[in-house]
Amino acid sequence: QIKAYTQLKIAGLYPSAYWTGQAVVDLPLFFLILILMIGSLFAFHYGVYFYVGKFLAVIFCLIGYVPSVVLFTYVVSFTFKKVQNTKEFWSFIFSVTALLCTVVTEVSFFLDHYLVTTVLHYVFSISIPIYPLIGCLICFIKVSWKGKSESGGFHDPWDRLLVAVLAPYLQCVVWLFLLRCFELKNGGRTVREDPFFRKCFSKAKPWKFPDVPHEENEDEDVKAERLRVKEILSSPRSEEMPAILVSSLHKEFDERKEFLLGRKIKKVATKHVSLCVKKGEILGLLGPNGAGKSTLINMLVGEIEPTSGQVLMGDDSLGLSSEDDSVKFVGYCPQTNPLWPDITLQEHFEIYGAIKGMSQSDIKEVIKRIASVLDLKDHLQKTTKKLGMGLKRKLCFALSMLGNPRVTLLDEPSTGMDPKAKQHMWRAIRAAFKNKERAAILTTHYMEEADAVCDRVAILVSGQLRCIGTVQHLKSKFGRGYFLEMKLREAADVQQVEYLQSQILHIFPNASRQESFASILAYKIPKEDVQSLSHSFSKLEEVKHAFNIEDYSFSQATLEQVFVELAKEQEEEDSSFGTLNSSLWWERTQEDRVIF
Repeated sequence: QIKAYTQLKIAGLYPSAYWTGQAVVDLPLFFLILILMIGSLFAFHYGVYFYVGKFLAVIFCLIGYVPSVVLFTYVVSFTFKKVQNTKEFWSFIFSVTALLCTVVTEVSFFLDHYLVTTVLHYVFSISIPIYPLIGCLICFIKVSWKGKSESGGFHDPWDRLLVAVLAPYLQCVVWLFLLRCFELKNGGRTVREDPFFRKCFSKAKPWKFPDVPHEENEDEDVKAERLRVKEILSSPRSEEMPAILVSSLHKEFDERKEFLLGRKIKKVATKHVSLCVKKGEILGLLGPNGAGKSTLINMLVGEIEPTSGQVLMGDDSLGLSSEDDSVKFVGYCPQTNPLWPDITLQEHFEIYGAIKGMSQSDIKEVIKRIASVLDLKDHLQKTTKKLGMGLKRKLCFALSMLGNPRVTLLDEPSTGMDPKAKQHMWRAIRAAFKNKERAAILTTHYMEEADAVCDRVAILVSGQLRCIGTVQHLKSKFGRGYFLEMKLREAADVQQVEYLQSQILHIFPNASRQESFASILAYKIPKEDVQSLSHSFSKLEEVKHAFNIEDYSFSQATLEQVFVELAKEQEEEDSSFGTLNSSLWWERTQEDRVIF
């Protein structure tokens, strides 16, 4: 539910080690509970039940029964996303199943249908993991009643005991096989390195160059980036390999259905995205909600399997290495906080440090350094459930940096932080990657964060890479002209707004009205309409005094405005599907807005 398992696998924990660790806790606990229950049964029915042979049979049945039920719960855990749903559902199913199986077999027994009872006992013992122990105990009860039946034959419950004792061992093999299958399906690239779960004799995947559909309006920088990626893949030794290389990454989901026709529609999350990140570089990934940022990040860490395309991350030999090895180089700070609520910050550091192979002395030194940089000294002994959102995000970022990974993926790391904490975070990110043999991709909604932290910025719109380059390059390329925003003292009527707009058009003939609200008007001003800044400001001052304007801003286009302009394409696409997208396309912090 909190995706801690995914985070542990990305940190380097093998799935077999994870499940073994779970079993080390679950098996003794479950075994102890059953021993106490059956012990009380023998204690209250000493004369009837306690024989050496019966006792040994119970122990032998328990030894197989406990791991069988525990492994079964591990298998079914893949079908649920919430822990509470799993507990409630399977507790109910186990109780009802145990009751029904017992009632059915007992009814058939008391009706003297001994053959039916035997068949049901065999079927339930083999197919239902919760039944063998119940069936074993029922056999013991029948032993004391053994005698001649009304039909003249002898009914011997010991004949049915063997299957109840041996069935759990057979089920253990089945559940282990299914657990391995689920891990291979859902485990991503990490599971292929596991000595137990990996596929034997698996062949390396050949290089794939999927045909990219021709886009008439493809940006020249995006095209240049795609050609560069293709050239690097074609001749990997021609230049220094980038730390991250994404080639034609495409993902489709069967998500949307038409109400009347009942027909599935392919929803494209990412459209043949190609990009590369050099060592020492931080690439900012921007986009409106639903643009495909998180899907792209999840494909990079191997949590989601792409429909087509390749992801390569790692060292200088990357061009010749398999993409299966990529994930071991990755540090990941997800959008949600994969933290255990009852574990302290220091214990989180110790757990992840041990998984990444760090010594105890190194872990202690790293904890001191990180706590100092991110201002966590006073919180190390607190459990995470007592922390605010900002401190949880700091911890997630710190965990992603443990072990000095060569590639780090940061999915909105500063969400929920106050301005001071953001500054600490940004300085830490810049210091971690500046002039280093490391690289990072950072997704964000904050334009200020992208401007302060990222060397280059890529903007995704409807899953497609629309532009890529430095912040200044994008401003000069897409932000030609100026942006005027006026705030009225109170909401104006339609006539006043129209008269005000006529005055703006008189000053700037080619101005186009942008987003407007009850008391805020925004205009995009072409550069040719601004012959002199002093003349423009004097005219705007006259308009301010003539109308009920509280304040206004007049500036060159910012990265925020470039982002909003590109995001409108996705808004139009969403409206074409008949969906209402009420989310804001950008988020402003208090300090973002400059008023003249």
